[in-house]
Amino acid sequence: MKRVLLWLRRFLLWLIGVTLGVGAILAAVMALSYNFTTEGSVPVSAAQFGGVELEPNGHSWQVPLVGGLLDRVFVSPQTLTVQKLGVLYDAHPAITPPDWATYAVIEITDGAGSALFRGSAGEYDAFLYPSNGEYKAELTIWRLPEAMAPGQYAWPRSSVVQNAGLERPARPTGCYQYSFRFQIQASAELTVSSSTVEQGGIVGMRINGMVGTGVPVVETDLGSVQCVRADPPGAASVLVGSSETGGGWRCYIPAAYNASVGAHTVTVQVNGETLTVDLTVTARDYGEAQAEPEPAATEEANAEFRNLIWPIYEQPARDKLWSGRWLCPLEQYVILVDYGQTKVVDGVRGSRSNSTLLYAIPGEPVRAPAGGVVVLARNLALTGNTVVLDHGCGMRSYLYGLAELQVSEGQTVAQGDTLGPVGEELTMDFKLGSKSVNPWRLFQTSGGLFWME
Repeated sequence: MKRVLLWLRRFLLWLIGVTLGVGAILAAVMALSYNFTTEGSVPVSAAQFGGVELEPNGHSWQVPLVGGLLDRVFVSPQTLTVQKLGVLYDAHPAITPPDWATYAVIEITDGAGSALFRGSAGEYDAFLYPSNGEYKAELTIWRLPEAMAPGQYAWPRSSVVQNAGLERPARPTGCYQYSFRFQIQASAELTVSSSTVEQGGIVGMRINGMVGTGVPVVETDLGSVQCVRADPPGAASVLVGSSETGGGWRCYIPAAYNASVGAHTVTVQVNGETLTVDLTVTARDYGEAQAEPEPAATEEANAEFRNLIWPIYEQPARDKLWSGRWLCPLEQYVILVDYGQTKVVDGVRGSRSNSTLLYAIPGEPVRAPAGGVVVLARNLALTGNTVVLDHGCGMRSYLYGLAELQVSEGQTVAQGDTLGPVGEELTMDFKLGSKSVNPWRLFQTSGGLFWME
């Protein structure tokens, strides 16, 4: 019995010795890890705003020790220092985060200290500076594990804290804070898809570089032009800034089949500035087509058409709803009278056609040429079953001669959706505002309508 007790005593002493030895080794490893983990282990700042490198005036970082069992903390409380960036000539200075960044929050105030914006870097993409002038920003850029939100990051109160254990291998977790002032002095800039356009074509125009929320006013003798946001808010990535998303506008300028050949001046009024660009319209001969005499229309039918169709020409422009090539509304057809052709009736040359008349197999589906909203779906005395689709930016499709209407007003349609069966003939008229344009260029993805997509 005494031998057993003696053996147990020796074993316990040995076990205690081993435990103390292991503890001493772990303590030594921890001490070495702690001593060799310095602020040099913290990610480098490398953030920019408007192309200017930012100087952090506060940070908080937890750097993993011993394979991520614990974190050593490095904290520099935010100071009252405000970096002066000087004058920025961009209407929407971009946030350029470091490669390691996972999230960023920015707060903007004006020169009087009034709060204008607070949100993520992605939300900042849609922010519009109200005017040129002085601004101050507070920016925080984070490096967090994927499963951790910024609100879950606990500001450390001691030199060593328990590692969150949310990622393997463990990496530094924390943030940099920045405070800076800047002055915006931006001017609008015009760019066009081409300075020359053929009769029947379209010129795309971008208006960038301006501050404020004022919608540019475009005037030209080529037709009514309306502007929409170049990139509406909602699809911006989290850490990308863009001068275009922060203040850019797009519009499209028509050159109808009968637009005057030669130079045309386009004038843009925006935020008190006046900008101009010259476009040159070149001639195109669309030829002739034999046409059947058109039956006389009653005054009631003409009045109904004027009252329902003409007001659509000037409706406010929607955001752009199409992307890429348009479809011909009919898959199989024969062209009777094409866009721009001079109609010859019984040997007599008449007016030129602003639309395209197609002969089709009755019952063939009439397809939506591009995504859009149905703004009219009615049976009109002058044009029969009629569908008008609004594709955004003032671009609309007018389709006459359906045998039946299978869509309703206010409905959103995707490209290729069936609008209804065709009767025997379908008239298609594609208008930008009130001016008809060449449909075949839309089907070929040609011209300014597809510029900078």
